Amino acid sequence: MRANPENILDVIQDAYKGRIVIPEFQRSFVWSRDDIEELLISIMQGYFIGTFLLLETSRNKSPVPFRYIEGLEELRRKQSSANLPDLNHPMVRLVLDGQQRITSLFYVLYEPPIELRRPKRRYYFYFLFKPALEGKIEQAVVSVDERDKNKMDNLVQDYKAVPFSWFKKEISEFGFWLIKSVSNQKLSEEEIKQILSFVDQFKNFEVPIVTLSAETPIDDIVNIFERINRTGVVLSLFDLVAARLYLKEIKLRDLWDEFCESYPRVSEVIKPEFLLKIITIWKGREPKRQMLFDVIDSLDKSDFEQLWRRAAYFIVKAYERVTATRGGYGAFRDDLIPYATMLVPLAVLLEDIEDRKGGEEMYRKLDKWYWASVFTQRYDSAVDTKAYQDVRDIKYWIEGGDPPEWLANLSVNEIDVDVSQKGSAIYRGLMCLIVLEGAKDFITGQPANLNECQDDHIFPRAKFGKEEKIDSILNRTLISAQSNKSKSDKKPSEYLSLFLKHHGSEERLLETLQSHLISREAYDAMKCDNFQAFIKARRQAFIQKIQEKLRD
Repeated sequence: MRANPENILDVIQDAYKGRIVIPEFQRSFVWSRDDIEELLISIMQGYFIGTFLLLETSRNKSPVPFRYIEGLEELRRKQSSANLPDLNHPMVRLVLDGQQRITSLFYVLYEPPIELRRPKRRYYFYFLFKPALEGKIEQAVVSVDERDKNKMDNLVQDYKAVPFSWFKKEISEFGFWLIKSVSNQKLSEEEIKQILSFVDQFKNFEVPIVTLSAETPIDDIVNIFERINRTGVVLSLFDLVAARLYLKEIKLRDLWDEFCESYPRVSEVIKPEFLLKIITIWKGREPKRQMLFDVIDSLDKSDFEQLWRRAAYFIVKAYERVTATRGGYGAFRDDLIPYATMLVPLAVLLEDIEDRKGGEEMYRKLDKWYWASVFTQRYDSAVDTKAYQDVRDIKYWIEGGDPPEWLANLSVNEIDVDVSQKGSAIYRGLMCLIVLEGAKDFITGQPANLNECQDDHIFPRAKFGKEEKIDSILNRTLISAQSNKSKSDKKPSEYLSLFLKHHGSEERLLETLQSHLISREAYDAMKCDNFQAFIKARRQAFIQKIQEKLRD
């Protein structure tokens, strides 16, 4: 093993020439435009950007399969074959640590025709002269998508900016372009010198590279890959397991990609680690890191792939139950799911009930556990431990034993339903209760298109903004765009008359309001614009509904 500094442009050029490649067990390129901008700012300021760890190996005798840097093949298809470098080098270097940084710089310098994932667009990176000359490097590094590229290219023509892709040009060529600006009175000679110093900073930037020899055993490669996680570079649990499973010829990334293709909506909510945690719980272990590794290591290829697919089936079942507006938990939008992490124990419990061919009583106990966990904010911390404990305790309860102590001693009156934070489990859970009630349209009295509804105030902020609980869930519901436009910033006493007119009778209007957990008492408070009385009545309506969900 040896460590040497190397020029960053040489490193990226080696990736372009296929001399630096990515092991197949490495995750895909996931950095966002913000991540890339931060990396460029660090380089332009001369900051340390970390060490790269590479494995030197023979192309034909590589210990692991590899792929070219992301975007290279798409870029080569766009270029003239006469200008393309030969990729068939006898020796290559595999990136064990530094993939995201190397791929980011390749993306910036060579502009391959691919999109970033967050957000999903193609971006171009530029260096603005004015803020750079003022010492504001953070403002000098910018990125634009294809819609604004022409505007930035106009700035380049006006000698106000330069694309980072030009930084791989010879300094003389760069300088010749800048000198032209003098005759156009765009830049002074002093400004040109300063700009060239920035370019020189980038072109001469070096990174320390640790290179492992070709004789490094595959077990050591995987172990080193795992240790990187403990020395500053954040690798996910999934990354580490993917490396371990490679030794068993299990292509975990392919399995995850297959899941994402089959269930795109679910894959937006869960992490691939969730499936690994389900498998670990099935094997009777708490899904913490080392125990998960122990379980994974004990499985052969056939057993693992069978369990993975079964876990995938039940995590989808869990997601469908949480998001269903009939017979489920009402989180019709992903941002209403109280805890994505609860999908793990829910999937395990659903598998257990299905395996037992369970009936209504078992599902009722499952529902009680779900709602109790949401309204006690049980999964705010120690998620893996609680998932394991809950699976054990709820299974025992389902079998006819006693419920867990925390659930048996739960008092509904201790639940704080007066919350304003939309991201809290209680807020989301209460909004889901409204969904399950029906949340009818205030004008038509018909089921509303929930995807077009807005989470908005009942007593408008414009008129009641001084009230302490104005943003509380107790003063909010799902309102259709049409109804929201009709009520606008009117007081409840004003817009209720309009809603009443469309319903024809107070009884029918009250039925619609009750689908939003607005009781008769709350309705009476609305008619006289009594905010405090309304909040008190709505709190009671929510408490009663929670009691129903937690009833044995």
